Amino acid sequence: MSKLKIFSVVFLIFVLVGLIIQIGNESKSNYTNDKIKFLNTNSKFSQVRVRDFMFYQCGDVKRIGGKKEFVENAPDELFRIDGAWYICLDSRAKPEKSKCNVLSLGVNHDMSFDEEMHSSFECRVFSFDPYVEDKKFKDLRDSDPSLNDSSILKVDDRWIFYRVGIIGQTNNTKDLSNLKIKDLISFDEILDLTKLRDKVIDVLKMDIEGPEKDVIKNLDMNYACKYIKAFVFETHVRSKFADLVKLEKCFRLFWRHTRFREGNSRGPTGHLAGFQNSEDWALKMKNFHNELNLAEFMFTNGELYFVNINFI
Repeated sequence: MSKLKIFSVVFLIFVLVGLIIQIGNESKSNYTNDKIKFLNTNSKFSQVRVRDFMFYQCGDVKRIGGKKEFVENAPDELFRIDGAWYICLDSRAKPEKSKCNVLSLGVNHDMSFDEEMHSSFECRVFSFDPYVEDKKFKDLRDSDPSLNDSSILKVDDRWIFYRVGIIGQTNNTKDLSNLKIKDLISFDEILDLTKLRDKVIDVLKMDIEGPEKDVIKNLDMNYACKYIKAFVFETHVRSKFADLVKLEKCFRLFWRHTRFREGNSRGPTGHLAGFQNSEDWALKMKNFHNELNLAEFMFTNGELYFVNINFI
C-alpha cells in the first residue's frame, strides 16, 4: 500500500473517531440539559427537595387518649394506639393546667383525647364533628328532648361539643347563632364561635379525613404563630410536602407516625400504622412515580405533630 493510501486511511479513521466523540458529547449534553429542564419544570420534582420537615427534639413527649383496652395492650407509654395523640411538655409548650385551651376538629367515635385533656389538664375543650357523635355526646343529647336538633352540646362549663365541621374556605358566611347539624364553617368562624379569637390554643388537633389540605392552605400563619402552641393532625394522600412546608414559619416537627398501608390492619391496640406490623405492609410501589414521590409520601402521610418554637 502506498504512503498516500495509508495516510488517507489514517486520516479517515481520525475523522470518524472525531465525529463519534462529538456526537457522544452532544447526546450527553442534550440528555443532561433535558434532565435538568425536566427537574426544574416538573411539578412533582419542584415541590420536593428530598428533605424532611425541620425537627424539634422534644425532651418530654406524652401520649394522650386512647380507649382503655388499647392503653392496657400497649407495650410502652409512647406506643401508637387508636384515638391517642401526642403532645410536647417542654417548657412553655406544656399546656398550663386549668388555663389551657384545646380545639379538637374531628372526634368520630373516640373522644378519649378530648376527655383526657379535659380531666388531666383541666383544659377548656372545644370538640367538633359534623357527622359522628361519640356515645358520651349521644347520651347527653338523648337525655333532653330539647337537644334533638341542637348543633351544640354542653358537656360542662369547660367542655362543649359542636355537631358542625370545618371547611377550608367558604364564600357563604354562616349565622353562628343559628348553626344546624352538619354545617361546615371556616377556621375563622370557629374562632368566633368558640370565643377563642386572640387567645392561645394550647393544642389544635385535626383529624378530618381529607379537607386538612384546604384548611392548612387557608391558615393565616402570622396568626397561627402567635396563638397556636401545638398543631397535630392526620394527613391523607392529597397532602403534599409543598402544602405543609408553610408551617415551618414557626412550627417544628417533634413526632410522627407514617402510614405505610392502605385499608385496615388491626391489632390489640386498634389500627396498626408505620412499623407496628411490618409483616403486613400494604405499600404499593406502583403508586409512586419515582423515589422522590416515595420520599414525599414517607415524610407527609400519616400523623404529624408540630410544636410552635415561639413557645419554647
